[in-house]
Amino acid sequence: MNKISMLRKPFVYFILGGPGSGKGTQCELLSKNLNFIHLSAGQLLRNAISNSSQHKTTIENCINNGRIVPSEVTISLLDKAIFENDKSDTFLIDGFPRNYENMINWIELMDHKINFQSVIHIICSKQTMIERIQERSKTSGRSDDNLQTLQKRFITFQNDTQKIIDHYRDLNQLIEINGDNSIEIVQEEILKRFKQIPIEEFKCQY
Repeated sequence: MNKISMLRKPFVYFILGGPGSGKGTQCELLSKNLNFIHLSAGQLLRNAISNSSQHKTTIENCINNGRIVPSEVTISLLDKAIFENDKSDTFLIDGFPRNYENMINWIELMDHKINFQSVIHIICSKQTMIERIQERSKTSGRSDDNLQTLQKRFITFQNDTQKIIDHYRDLNQLIEINGDNSIEIVQEEILKRFKQIPIEEFKCQY
């Protein structure tokens, strides 16, 4: 890591929501509209499997069973992805943290390196999420895009990730969006909410 990278303190938003809520789709659109960098925790983990990293077996077992990958593994991948990318100073982290341990470890390992902004929570009905995952499974090739794993992921989200959302709501660092609407409407709502953030906190590059 070069000296310039060490001096950077990128701005970070967490994007949370249940499986199929549209986190990835909305992050991709935001990255185009606002020149933010989208980092999918899930995709980084899947890439680590494809690249046969030292954590391949651990990650694969967790993903296929709907469990949360150990914090230090995911954080190390996110850390590397953030500080090796200098195309923007604002990052959208999709699908992380997923439980309280993730959050505490992130704070301990990353808080001094980055400027954390807020959490965007995309709220979506279970039926909508199921329908979206079923449609996505036709082309995604993802091993976790099946109903059996999906049910486990719903339980994980409700039991673990919901606590993260409640925590940031208590800190007044939560932006909640109705994800049952169309892709376009959801994106418009997120952009509108970003524009309401005080300019000193809203560090984007047009």
